[in-house]
Amino acid sequence: MKAFVLAIDLGTSSLKAVVYGSDGRILASESQGYTAAIPQPGWAEASPQDWEHALQHCLSLLSQRDNLLSQVEVVAFTGQMHTAVLLDEHLKPLEPTILWLDRRAVAETEELQKTLHMPPYQLNSTYTLPKLYWMVKHLPQEVEKARHLLWPKDYLRFLMTGDLFTDITEPGGAGLLDWKTRTWAKGHLEFIGMSPDILPTILHPQDPAGQILPEFTEKYGLNPQAKVIAGAGDVLALISSAPPAPGRLNCSLGSSSMIFTSLQPGESVVDPQGRIYTYPLLPLPMLGGVSSTTGAALQWAWKNLYPEMGFEAAIMEALQTPAGSEGVYFLPFLSGERTPFWNDQLRGSFQGLSLAHSRAHLLRAVMEGVGFSLRYLLRIFAELKVEIQEIALAGGGTRTPGWAQMLANICQLPVCVYTGQETVTHALYAYACIALDPKQTFIQALMSTFEEPIWLYPEQETAPVYQSLFNAYTTQVEFNQKSQITT
Repeated sequence: MKAFVLAIDLGTSSLKAVVYGSDGRILASESQGYTAAIPQPGWAEASPQDWEHALQHCLSLLSQRDNLLSQVEVVAFTGQMHTAVLLDEHLKPLEPTILWLDRRAVAETEELQKTLHMPPYQLNSTYTLPKLYWMVKHLPQEVEKARHLLWPKDYLRFLMTGDLFTDITEPGGAGLLDWKTRTWAKGHLEFIGMSPDILPTILHPQDPAGQILPEFTEKYGLNPQAKVIAGAGDVLALISSAPPAPGRLNCSLGSSSMIFTSLQPGESVVDPQGRIYTYPLLPLPMLGGVSSTTGAALQWAWKNLYPEMGFEAAIMEALQTPAGSEGVYFLPFLSGERTPFWNDQLRGSFQGLSLAHSRAHLLRAVMEGVGFSLRYLLRIFAELKVEIQEIALAGGGTRTPGWAQMLANICQLPVCVYTGQETVTHALYAYACIALDPKQTFIQALMSTFEEPIWLYPEQETAPVYQSLFNAYTTQVEFNQKSQITT
């Protein structure tokens, strides 16, 4: 199969380069990890040099595969959103870069929300604008050096082409989009004391975004005629983690989880309480939200409860405990929560602990707590009369033994599991298809990238215990949310 698309995904902890064939199947994939710096609690920083080195490493490995890169027709990019990459007058990144999961700008977020009156899904502390405001206040000398603003995947594209662009999803995830006109909300930058001159041109994901520089084509054997397109942020997981379908809730189960269902073109559902929202910047409108710490909570529990044991062995020990963890349950808010509470101050906790509980109970309770969080969102969909008949799971969390069946049991819905490791780059393949042939439809191209899922069905005997625990979970989390708002 001839190579067609080189899709580059710059994540928070690793970069992945995936080559798709013309039929949508993956021909090759390479990845390289890196670590974030945590200079103090609540902070998270990265070096763009690590991303550059990871890109070079992956391209070097792919270049050794039988002239694979010389056949590529399209190069496309995706990656972590909200993380600002500021370039100086010499087009060098200002370091360190503040990552999206950094929570230092909570006060700035509150100030901006009071002034700009934006709903939480358009502006919260993970977004770019509050972090830039924090920099204006605390690092003014660095801000003065800034001449250009990009996001991680845009920075990699700039390295390969020398051109400065972004796509429509990045302003939406930065607090810098005028949602009515789909243009820059320049006044937001002016309010925090930064010049809008640093903003790049906004493109659509399938738009051409420069030409590959000779040093890349020569060093890695890339096709010099390959078309570079803008791509989009990893919000693509809303639509590409699993095939969108009526009545299906797609859950990309990663460190955090994107949980959305597709609507009809042009449709929008409004939650009067602002708990979930309709995201309009993809080929289909998507209704849902993001849970901040799902897989991250499980990793935290494993590392702290089982420091001497491998991950899968610890999970298998936890699965030996009965459904419901014998009455202990977990609130998975280790870094505040986005959907549906939009509260940076919420914190995780174990409830119902007794002397009878072991670390295995606690680890299972964390797995179940993520399930209760998902079920809580399902209840909101039901309130809004959006029918959900099944759940589609994708992402790294699907490889955790027993977790998918546990989620089916907690939610009492069928679950289809897409076990492939790709949750974002599928969409880049689809955008590449329509970039070369506008007669194709995005959804048609996207569907060709999926294999048949594994189906799991709820075990009815677990329903009573999970119903009882979910009632307790709901009471506790709503009390905690109310208490935080009151204080």
